Amino acid sequence: MSEAENIVASQSAQVNLKNLCVLQRGNKFYYPRSIPQERGPLVTKNRSGYCGSDLITNDNKKTSVIALYCLALLISIVLQLLYRSVLVLEELNHLQSRYSGSYANLLKNAFHLPVKCYIALFALVLYTLYYFVSNDWFSEFEFSFKRITLLLVPSIYLIGILLELNVSPLNDSLWIAKDNGLDYGSGMAYSFFYGYLNLVLPKTGTQEKNLKELMQDYEDQNDVHFAVYKLFILIPKSLTCTVSLKNENSPSIDESSSLPPKTITVAGVQDRVYKNAVYKIISEKTQSKIYVSAEFATPLKTFKDVFNRAGDHSDFYKDQDNQICYYDVGKIILTRLRELKKQREKTD
Repeated sequence: MSEAENIVASQSAQVNLKNLCVLQRGNKFYYPRSIPQERGPLVTKNRSGYCGSDLITNDNKKTSVIALYCLALLISIVLQLLYRSVLVLEELNHLQSRYSGSYANLLKNAFHLPVKCYIALFALVLYTLYYFVSNDWFSEFEFSFKRITLLLVPSIYLIGILLELNVSPLNDSLWIAKDNGLDYGSGMAYSFFYGYLNLVLPKTGTQEKNLKELMQDYEDQNDVHFAVYKLFILIPKSLTCTVSLKNENSPSIDESSSLPPKTITVAGVQDRVYKNAVYKIISEKTQSKIYVSAEFATPLKTFKDVFNRAGDHSDFYKDQDNQICYYDVGKIILTRLRELKKQREKTD
């Protein structure tokens, strides 16, 4: 191949590479056409234009129209706070589990508003009070039912979205509780189950043995007996996953050798090795040993690393750690394990 042909081929490869890669120039990202692009500010501009059209076309005094908008927004905020008050009544039933028994944490999560809402609320109250004190509002303003229904009400709704009136840790928690599978906890749980448990627990259609068979082999090789043929998955509330279950807080637990390894080819990785830890629980009175296979839910360590470091979503994860870890991860893993058990019973 000539030098000119090499240059053309190299340029062609670069062009193709650009079509496949995500590029960053300054603060902006450029994606291939097949990947969803970042949404622009067009929606915000349209909302602002819709709201501004009423101010421009309204025949009443501009000060009166603004006062009407302020009053309507105040009512909208009050209704939002009233709705949150109703939610608080339900959250009182979960005070200990979700808010560590603190009423202050509950109220903080329930009535949190973005800073721009507080700024807007302060300005709305000041202007509304000023207008009503200095003007005879009811005699000056001509009410038009058509204008109110077609312009004012939709405008107030759109302004409420711009102010993010529905944003709060409590609403985030309710969104996660809907179990739509799009939150971080669901992602962790599904990844842990399908990327690990679903491989090490049952037979995989190969020569590899399932967990129970590996535990039985371990018993024969080491002349010990497991309490149950199960894998204990630990989800600590502190999210602290120590290197070993043997530590100063658990003096009765000692390490033992791991179960025989299970080798599986997964996602392009040849002969990936999976193995489960074995621990012995030593009775203080009789010194007898109980053998179990146990380990931490490893995604929790990654999760703790995420919100302990300065990430874009660290504060959100800190607020929702109970919801994400125990409600989502535990529920999803248990549900998938039941399904796995039913499938195994059918095959047996």
